[in-house]
Amino acid sequence: MARLEHIQKQLASTDAVLVLGPGDDFRYAADWSPHGDERLTFLWIGSQDAVLVVPSVNAEDARRHMPQAVSIVEFSDQKGPDAAVRDAVKRMAASGQTLYVSDDARFDHGQILFGVTAEHHHLKLASSLLAPMRMVKDPDEVRRLKASQWINDRAMETAYASIREGMTEVELQDIIRRAFMANGADREAFIIVAAGANSAMPHHASDDTVIHPGPVLLDIGCYKEGYASDMTRVAYLGAPQEEFVAVHSIVKQSNEAGRRAARPGATAESVDLAARRVIEGRGFGEYFVHRTGHGIGLSVHEPPSIMEGNALELPENAFFSVEPGIYLPGRFGVRLEDVVMVTPDGCEVLSHLSRDIHVVSR
Repeated sequence: MARLEHIQKQLASTDAVLVLGPGDDFRYAADWSPHGDERLTFLWIGSQDAVLVVPSVNAEDARRHMPQAVSIVEFSDQKGPDAAVRDAVKRMAASGQTLYVSDDARFDHGQILFGVTAEHHHLKLASSLLAPMRMVKDPDEVRRLKASQWINDRAMETAYASIREGMTEVELQDIIRRAFMANGADREAFIIVAAGANSAMPHHASDDTVIHPGPVLLDIGCYKEGYASDMTRVAYLGAPQEEFVAVHSIVKQSNEAGRRAARPGATAESVDLAARRVIEGRGFGEYFVHRTGHGIGLSVHEPPSIMEGNALELPENAFFSVEPGIYLPGRFGVRLEDVVMVTPDGCEVLSHLSRDIHVVSR
C-alpha cells in the first residue's frame, strides 16, 4: 500500500514507531479503519515492519482490509489485550524507542500501552509526525475532496429550494441530509440550520425553532469516499433588512480578503489577519469570535489552523476553510465559508455557489 510505504520511508530516518488507534490517522495509513469500541485496537508502524493488535471479533475484517505486509496479532475477550500488546512491543523492538501514539486514543487503552512500554520508550503525539504528511493532499485525495464539495453544493441548492416559512430547523436539516445521500455521499458530516437569532451562535444545534421571515444560516458538510466537505451560506426569508445587508457585505469582503491571501508560502496567520482586518476595520472585531479557518480532509477539522499565532507556511495542495463571521448576540449572525486548495499561484475555491444572500420570496 503506497501510503503505508510512504509513512515507513518517513520513519526510516527516525528512531520512532507509530501506534495508531481506530480513527482518521489509521484511515490515512491504511485507507480503512476498524470498528472502534471498548476493545483495544492498535496499528504499530515502524520503518520496516507493521503489526496490528486487534480483538478476535474484528480480526477477519482486518485481514480482508490490511495488506499482507501487516502482521496481525489477535486476542479474545476472555484473555484480554495485554499479552498481544507485549507481543507487538517485542516484534517492533528494533524499529525505534519513540512511540508516536494516536492523539484520540482511548485513555484506558493508553494505560495498557503505557503499562507495557513506559520504562523503555519515549511517548509523543502521532499528530506531530502525521500532520505535515496529511496536510499535503495527493491527487486521489484532491479528487475525493472535490467530489465531496460537489455533493455539498447540490445539497445547499436543495436547501435553498426547500426553505419555507413555518418549517422547523430540523425539518430543513432532514431535507439536506436526504439530499446528501441522493447525490452520492457516504454520510453527512454535520448540518447546522440556524434561523433568526440562532444564527448568532456559531455552532447552534438545530432544533424545533420555526423558520420565520429573517436570516437562516446554513453550515453543511458530507463525506465522499472518506473525505469531508464544508461550506456556509446565508438565506433570508423576505426582504433583507438594511443592517443585515451591510453586515453580510462586510463578511463577504472579509472572505474575499482571506482567499486572496491564501498562496504557497503565506503563513496561516497572515490569511487570518487579512480576513480579520476587514471586520475589525468596520468596527465589528469583537463579534468575530473564532479563527478564520481549519484544515479539512479525512477529518472535518485538521491542520492547518488558520489563526493568529500560527506561523506555518502554507504548502501547495493544502486544503482549508476561509470562514469569517460576525455574530450579534440575540439578533443575527453571518458567516461565509469556502474550502480552498493552495495552488502554485494562489488558491482554488471548491464551491461554485454564490456568496450573495439567497433571498427567499415570502
